[in-house]
Amino acid sequence: MKKEKQTIEMLIRIIHTDLQELFEVKEISENRDFLLGQIYAYVECLEILQLCPAFRRLGIDYDIEKRYPLK
Repeated sequence: MKKEKQTIEMLIRIIHTDLQELFEVKEISENRDFLLGQIYAYVECLEILQLCPAFRRLGIDYDIEKRYPLK
């Protein structure tokens, strides 16, 4: 079980990092639609992971769409 927990923690960290990077370049990028698609996909992944209460303690115990607004 320890390996699975570490894997989920790593996945959450990577998604958070990628989302931060996407939000930083979203407004200045020529590929804004593509970047928005990536943001939607990552946010959806976090929301799916959040359905499992045990995963919430691994860094996703917050309102995802408030932190990463989809507008």
